[in-house]
Amino acid sequence: MISNYEKCAIVVDETLPAGLAMNTVAAVSLSVGRFVDDIIGDTVKDGDGRPHTGITSIPLPVLKGSAAEIRDIVLKTADLTDVFVVDFTTVAQSSRSYDEYTLRTAEAATAELPYIGVAVCGSKSAVNKLTGSLALYR
Repeated sequence: MISNYEKCAIVVDETLPAGLAMNTVAAVSLSVGRFVDDIIGDTVKDGDGRPHTGITSIPLPVLKGSAAEIRDIVLKTADLTDVFVVDFTTVAQSSRSYDEYTLRTAEAATAELPYIGVAVCGSKSAVNKLTGSLALYR
């Protein structure tokens, strides 16, 4: 597990239809939740004492960008040790099984994969440097 991150941003291809964009956000979010330690806060109770499962404890904006901007983020983070990255491609979204995804991904170079989403977690400054010029997804 990876810990001590201050911010995580998700960038989605601005040309995706809403359903595919939300699928992309869900897919990368699950991976972030699995691998980033302490990103989910504790269960909280409301005024009636009913529990509410913990949610993200750090900022998590969802941004939009072009496929080229997403690819650039993935490539810029390849050698950075202070950020955690989850990328998502049309290969992943269109594969019918994880085995198919694995085989199809192995056929393409990193720069040639068709990226449609990426999550970047790290310090506020590192995440802002990579994603700060992108607009919120609306």
